[in-house]
Amino acid sequence: MAKTKWNILFAAFVLSCLSLATLIVAFCTPYWVVSQASERTAYKNSEIQYGLFAGSLTRNVLATPVPYDLIVICVYEHNVCVYSCQKEEAMREAEVVALLAGNKPAECPISNAKSLITMADYEMKPSNSDRAATPKDEFINAGLWLSTVIFLGIAMIFAGASASFAIINVLFNPVEPFFSVFGLYIWNGIVIGSTVLTMILWGALYGSQLSANIAITDTLTPEAPYSSANLASLGASYWVLFISVLLHSVNVGLLLWRQYEINKEPPPTTIDVDKSDLTIIMF
Repeated sequence: MAKTKWNILFAAFVLSCLSLATLIVAFCTPYWVVSQASERTAYKNSEIQYGLFAGSLTRNVLATPVPYDLIVICVYEHNVCVYSCQKEEAMREAEVVALLAGNKPAECPISNAKSLITMADYEMKPSNSDRAATPKDEFINAGLWLSTVIFLGIAMIFAGASASFAIINVLFNPVEPFFSVFGLYIWNGIVIGSTVLTMILWGALYGSQLSANIAITDTLTPEAPYSSANLASLGASYWVLFISVLLHSVNVGLLLWRQYEINKEPPPTTIDVDKSDLTIIMF
């Protein structure tokens, strides 16, 4: 029985490690959204994929595809985020300001090519006061994006805690509740809750905004005819979060099984001693 209880805790450690690896993959890979962007005169649709922080755009205006890098930039004072094709942070911020004002931003530098764009590229373009500003609901909501990142970070931290305390309970027998097996229920529960919230937040962002406009430079530029409406889908980096939820749910099931095995063990044998029997004095 003791070996069974040890094996259950070790299995919880392995599953927590697998979950942590899964969450890291989701955090780092650029496939939270996979989409195309159509343009009437293009050879074929542009191809886009991006994760929480970066991604790529391939324009197919001509038969030869042209790649561009995408990096997220958030302007919290306006509560908007954009996946910008500019290489420098100042240029990305200027691009968001230009898009919000309804102005055409500077051209995207090709992927892996040195950017020659400066702030002058924006300053040389006169603002057209008659041009309508781009509606904010076409941009990514900065609050939802930031909340997604925070909850996914929490899930990774507590997945690591779950793995660490599982192996501690295999090797030792901590008496403090949060370090013992009782704490494993808490850590696994937090990971499940945080991961589910991550999926809900990004799912809400996709359903309310990204499914209509993936919020890259091409689809936000007022004068550009690119459209991603009904061409986007949630990518593998999002769906892989289900694996983490499943793994930690299995962990909770294993811990409950362990507790069941402990509870069904027969109580230790007790010896009743008749204290009125004077013969015990001899011993």
